Amino acid sequence: MVMTVLVVGVPDGEQLELLRSGIQRNPHFQVVSHAHDPAVALAHARVLLPDITVLALPAGLDSIDSDAGVLRVFRGVRDLDPPSGVVLRTAATRVPRAVSGLMVEGAVHIVREGDHEALTRALRTIGLRRASCDPDEMP
Repeated sequence: MVMTVLVVGVPDGEQLELLRSGIQRNPHFQVVSHAHDPAVALAHARVLLPDITVLALPAGLDSIDSDAGVLRVFRGVRDLDPPSGVVLRTAATRVPRAVSGLMVEGAVHIVREGDHEALTRALRTIGLRRASCDPDEMP
């Protein structure tokens, strides 16, 4: 089974290509779309119903509540039926407490930019939960 991935908030260019190739290194994950604009990202999510959304958080963000676009995308993909698993990708060296409070085992994970092992673990965990047909509930 291939898990579909939507990448949000990463501008076109080398960074996006590195992230895309890192995700697709595992044949079980396929990046189906990417968007930098929150409205476009939500439109893609509603049409594609991605299994997983990788959402890049802007540098210096203390809480997703402080960025209306990020909050709109986060809530929008979590409100899909079934809800998209989310990997919040942060450039911060230390994950802000307000952001770390969003973690939900198997559904919402936080990884630091450049930590490919953590990204792979998060994708696999979400993928296993999705494959069990129980995306947000503990087995």
